[in-house]
Amino acid sequence: MIPIRKSTEPPELTKLRKNAIEKGLSPDDAYKTLKGTKKEKVRNSLLHEQGQLCAYCMCRIPRNDVDADIAPIVIEHYLARNPVDGRDVGQGLDYNNLLAVCNGNRAGKAKKHSFVDLTCDAHRGNTEFRKINPCDPDTLTSIFYTMDGKIDSTDPDVKIDLIDTLNLNCASSPLVSEREASLSELLLDMDSVEESNLTDYCKSRLSVFRSEIDNKTPYQGILIWYLQSMLDALKAITA
Repeated sequence: MIPIRKSTEPPELTKLRKNAIEKGLSPDDAYKTLKGTKKEKVRNSLLHEQGQLCAYCMCRIPRNDVDADIAPIVIEHYLARNPVDGRDVGQGLDYNNLLAVCNGNRAGKAKKHSFVDLTCDAHRGNTEFRKINPCDPDTLTSIFYTMDGKIDSTDPDVKIDLIDTLNLNCASSPLVSEREASLSELLLDMDSVEESNLTDYCKSRLSVFRSEIDNKTPYQGILIWYLQSMLDALKAITA
């Protein structure tokens, strides 16, 4: 998971939110007014600022393995439209509260799936995060990965958000294997780098990943983590 820098909201959303406030609509009812081309523009804006990656698992969205009867891209509310405590802070049409996420490993009508098979917002439901927020870089600093593609955190609250709430290490989804494959590709490329050039290589690749805007590299979170870990290790050796 990497930080998301929110951009300016589409003017269509600004107008809808103003109308919803004037009518005193609930967050849920306010969001229901977002549809058609207006919803498409908001979705496209979210996709652009996220580089076409799911805000949670960082897979490319839309995925190419989604059943035809499943929405390939979902507009997610960081603070739920219907929170358990009933809070209403206008979150239904608040652009800073909106994220684009994948289908969450939902199955089509012809398939059977259970709760344990779901990921991202599909698994989260209305559960409130303990700490993590893709739009707040400070909440992501404790995240690390394992070489076999699993995501983890040194912060107990973030760990619960990632693994229990979002189910990002789901055994029945392709997330772990795809993260591992992405890292393996990077390692294969690194094998051809001379040891004396390794620091420059890591810095260069880090710069590329961090500067990507649209069409970001899928699962770049694990790649950035590994490259930074390598730089830290190389610096310690030369210190």
